[in-house]
Amino acid sequence: MITSKRNVSAYDGLPLDGGNRKIPNGPLFEPERVLRLVRDEALTVWARGAIEDAAKWEMDIPALCQLVGKAVMQGRYIGSEWCVQKPNGPWAASDAYKVTISEWNPCARRELDVTWYVKFSIAQTGSVLLSVSNHPEGC
Repeated sequence: MITSKRNVSAYDGLPLDGGNRKIPNGPLFEPERVLRLVRDEALTVWARGAIEDAAKWEMDIPALCQLVGKAVMQGRYIGSEWCVQKPNGPWAASDAYKVTISEWNPCARRELDVTWYVKFSIAQTGSVLLSVSNHPEGC
């Protein structure tokens, strides 16, 4: 176990030594619990990658909550893994989903399907979602 690392997620444990960040037997967080936090817009853009994603794709908290909600309700769970906030920062056990959403594309002047990858955790307090990653496929 990595004892110098701090887990800020509601999932017990710490990442194992050796670089394998995968967590078996997920999803870690019950959909009802996630959707309750989404409904309350209780989400913080937590990881460095999520901050960059939200800025790049111009997504505010309501938009991110909507994306997480759609991922959990309509998407496909693709795995769970340990994620670090920033180099030498705290860790969070996170669930990853893939969801395809029809979105208006002004260049094409029509709706196009966009597949999003969404990764999130629930904080130790249980009262907030931690956004880890949120980006379209291939970006």
